[in-house]
Amino acid sequence: MAGSKGRGRGWAAPRAQTPQAEELARFLRNLVDLHGFTLRALEKAMPYGKSTISSNLDGRVPPESFVIDLVKAVVKEPRKQEIDLARARQLWRDADKPIAPPAGAPVPAGGAIALAHKTHDELVSVYSHTMELERERAGAHQLVLLLLGLVGRLQNEVTQLQAVPNTQERLAVLEEQLRTATLELERARDARQEAELLAARAQQQTVSLQEELAQLRAAMPQSGIALAFKVTPEDLPQEFQEEFFLADVDRALRTAQGFLEEGAQRRGHLVDDLGSDAAGPLEARQVGEGWLIVALLLGRLLGCVLMMAGAVLYYTVKTWVTASSNWLGFPDLLVMFGIVLLVDPWDIAWNTVRPWVLRIFTDQREPVVWDLTVREVLVRVLRVPWAAAATAAAVLSVATVSWWSPWILLATVPVGLGTMTYAVIGRNRHAVDVVAPVLSAGVAGLRALLPAEHPLHETATTTPQQAPSTKG
Repeated sequence: MAGSKGRGRGWAAPRAQTPQAEELARFLRNLVDLHGFTLRALEKAMPYGKSTISSNLDGRVPPESFVIDLVKAVVKEPRKQEIDLARARQLWRDADKPIAPPAGAPVPAGGAIALAHKTHDELVSVYSHTMELERERAGAHQLVLLLLGLVGRLQNEVTQLQAVPNTQERLAVLEEQLRTATLELERARDARQEAELLAARAQQQTVSLQEELAQLRAAMPQSGIALAFKVTPEDLPQEFQEEFFLADVDRALRTAQGFLEEGAQRRGHLVDDLGSDAAGPLEARQVGEGWLIVALLLGRLLGCVLMMAGAVLYYTVKTWVTASSNWLGFPDLLVMFGIVLLVDPWDIAWNTVRPWVLRIFTDQREPVVWDLTVREVLVRVLRVPWAAAATAAAVLSVATVSWWSPWILLATVPVGLGTMTYAVIGRNRHAVDVVAPVLSAGVAGLRALLPAEHPLHETATTTPQQAPSTKG
């Protein structure tokens, strides 16, 4: 007998005496296939001969030691090995002492038996995906909680260190760790949501197959598959336990990055296995995020255009029409409105309006909290000078048409387009790196001068509600 990947021919149908033994055989075969092992490779990795391995994977109930040795031989990643070992032991216990079929069950026609076996196999496969997705969801959720604690701790350390002189090198390391932890936190939230969407689709398939199998119960006795599967934080590996995770920041970030990268690959495979319907929610969500980024960029672009239009209108009216101040208020409004659009005000508006709406319609009391770091504020504010440069270039271009040589347009137009583009999509990383520590130290000093009950202290410690992201 040979496996299905790189073995020349596929697995033969398991010659199991019970559905539980068949489920165990299929689970072990799937592990072998998933990790690319051949029978010859298993013979080298395990203390068993090729014929013994083949026989134990053919549907008989092997010794428990064989099951454990096989899982340890093919699954090398510690986190997944621990989970697969727990599942393999449970399947072995079910197969070793199977649930007896109901007495006097009628023997149906061969076609019904084949259909029941096929439905049962599909149910086992979907259940396997459901288990994996529950592990993925539980791991991502635990990672979100751990990273929230890590981000909070790093923020406190950064704030404390900013008030200490001659600590720029350590402060730079902490700020980089904080930036990485924040990014991984967003990825972990995305991974959790994707796993939940896929799990919902897998659950729908499970219910449908259970109903179909219930109609064919006479053809196949109850398989005893336990469809309730719950992973708690205690079931996760040591690296996902809070004390161990928070003990070393660099190790915690490596753990988060490794889990999220592996999880993305696993979910990609599961989307293929569950079918195109499962990909729908994920694709819709990705499309939604893409449109959000497009909307943010268009908002910034409109802000730049309004600033340029307001300045050009001001110059035109003041130069060629009238110097009366009655005409000059409207261009100023255009410029001010453009600046507002340029700095992405949407999350600030959301966090300001949401508590009032909740208070009016639900009687809930929530504080108004702006979830903005110093670096994020600087990134937004520093767009304004670039847009101002684009505005100046636009005014110079208009003036050039009337007063100077048109050749000057070869300089003003590219400069205007370039500065406008950078105002829309630029991040100003170098300027932020220089200014952020100084501004953070100023904020920390201001907090130190204020009483503990001042709102500025509450803003620094209150956990905000999730608002629409503006990191486009």
